[in-house]
Formats: sequence, C-alpha cells, structure tokens
Amino acid sequence: MRKQLAVILVAAMALASCNNVELVDGVKIQKHEHDDAAPKLKEGDIITFDLVIKNDADSTIKDSRKEGKPLQDLVPPAPAAGSFKGSFENGLRLLSVGDSATIFVPVDSLFKDANQPVPPFLKRGTDVRFIVKIKKSQSRAEFEKEMTKLSAEQTGKDTKLIEAYVANSGKKFTKTSTGLYASISNPGTGEGPQMGESWEVNYIGTFLDGKEFDKGAGVAMPPVGQLVPGFNEALMLLKKGGKGTFVIPSALGYGAQGAAPRIPANAILVFELEVLSKK
Repeated sequence: MRKQLAVILVAAMALASCNNVELVDGVKIQKHEHDDAAPKLKEGDIITFDLVIKNDADSTIKDSRKEGKPLQDLVPPAPAAGSFKGSFENGLRLLSVGDSATIFVPVDSLFKDANQPVPPFLKRGTDVRFIVKIKKSQSRAEFEKEMTKLSAEQTGKDTKLIEAYVANSGKKFTKTSTGLYASISNPGTGEGPQMGESWEVNYIGTFLDGKEFDKGAGVAMPPVGQLVPGFNEALMLLKKGGKGTFVIPSALGYGAQGAAPRIPANAILVFELEVLSKK
C-alpha cells in the first residue's frame, strides 16, 4: 500500500510541476505533457502540430483541429541578441515530440511593430495563448520524401476519380501534359489570355459531385499566373469568346492545404469557363 501511495504521490508531483507556468529563456510557458526521453525539436526540422489560439477571455481565435488538418512549420533558429524572446516561435524550441503546452505571448509584442490597430477581440496588456500539441518532427529530407510519396498517392486517387467523372460526363475531354482535363466547346477567336494579363470571365466552380463553391459573371480575374495553376492553364487554352469545361486535379488546384472554408484539402475542381474580354 505504501509503495502504491508513493507512486501516486510522485505522479501527482510530476503532473503539478508539468502544469506550472514558467519563464524559460524569455518564454512564458506552461507544459501540460512532457517526456524527457522524447526527441527534442531541432532547428531547421519541420514539425507537425495542432494549434489552438485563445484570447484572455478564453475565446477561440483559431483551432486547427476543427479545420481538420494539423499545421506544419520550421523550428526556428534562436532569436538574435537584443530581440524579443517571448514569441510563440521561440517557445517551440523548448518542446519535444509529443509535448503539449501553452505559450503565452503578450498582445503588445505582437503589434509592437505592425502598422495596424489591435483587433477588438484582443486587449493590450493581456496575453494571447497558443496551445500547441507536437505530433511529429522531421528533417527536411524526411519531410520531402514523405511529401513525394503522398503526392504520388494523391495523384493516383485523383486520376481514378476524374476518369470516372469524365466517362459519365457526356463530354469529350483531353488531358494536357500537366494533368488538366479540358473539354472545349468553343475555342474562341483572336487574342487570348497570356501570362500577366487580366481578363473578364464568366465562371462556375463545382466539385465532382456537382456542389457549387463559387461563381461569377463578368468578373475581372487577377493576372494570369496569380491563380491556381490549373485555372491559369485553362484560361490560356481559350481565346476571346471561348468556352470550356475544365477538371483541375488537386495538385493543380489548392493541393493538400485547401482554401478553407470553401475548398477542402485535396479537392478536385470543375470549372465552366467563358472568356469575355481583356482588361
């Protein structure tokens, strides 16, 4: 019985010490979970983590878990001499794989050099709480190897889905060298969009299931080259007055990041597109 009590007391002491708010290397931090034997984060490594950001009123500003995808970032170098040390980024340097912690960052420090007002949901003199859970740490080589593998797997999935869509569409599609699928009903005449040019277009954007996520009529688009790769290419396949349907694989769209809240990760996009006139 005494041995069991001793174990319980030691565990309780460890938990209590883990939840103390400390000032370490200029960082105000509260560790919730920590394993001394776990690999420490190293400068230049790429980490995958969940992040919740809250203000002093406990209102949630961001929650990557609800967005359905963890964040990724580089472990930064040590701050330069004389610079502010209490940043969220510097706090990451104190953590290990598997750790969870809250890093407290003064609102005043976040907006000290910014030429913008403090938003109404934050107050000067208070802290923003960055609640982080470190899920994985990889060297750049390990990260790039994993991304290459995941990209190849996603390309295979996209191809199967797109080919099934094309087969049931009743339209004739051509696959370009980049992987874009194009069904051009009217190529148009005269000049057409070129890199750096802005054109007015009509468009409807849907997913493969037909659900619409965007549309516009007579919209002046950003210059060609500043859109997702598949849309840039689609524009340049048409001339003035041209119309077509384009299926954009996820790699030529918003990729694994998506464009929350409308475009989920790895979404395949379908655009009905009509080129009107050059701006």
